Amino acid sequence: MESCGTVCIVPNTVSADIQTVSEREVIALVASNVSTGNGLLIDSREPEKRATGYISASVNVPTSLVQPENPYLSDIMLTLGARSFEGTLNFSDAVPLIIIDDGPTILDAPTLITQLLAQRYPADNISYYCDGMLVWTAHGLNTNDAKS
Repeated sequence: MESCGTVCIVPNTVSADIQTVSEREVIALVASNVSTGNGLLIDSREPEKRATGYISASVNVPTSLVQPENPYLSDIMLTLGARSFEGTLNFSDAVPLIIIDDGPTILDAPTLITQLLAQRYPADNISYYCDGMLVWTAHGLNTNDAKS
């Protein structure tokens, strides 16, 4: 990902293949996929940022965990629905993902999406909520405090 200085507004698209979704679409995807175990809402923030509040249906997969040098990267991909055959990952059973971060000035979600695509996670199974927690909470939508 390209850096734009100390403060910037990141693009609302990661790539042409990745769907960018709104709050209504996040809620609908959580209701239809996440609540039935057929998808994940992934909070790409580091745990200390997540501790400030998170969407209750989300799971934390920090961007730092999905780095090529992580020896457990294959295990993370298997958790996201990949299958392994003779050391090669197959994503035919990969679950739909919605990726979020803190908001429009943060590159965590776009970076995680880029890293997932580099692992061959199917782009049509990834959605990007570019407004992030900043806009989610500004709308007064439900969040949990990690300490609760």
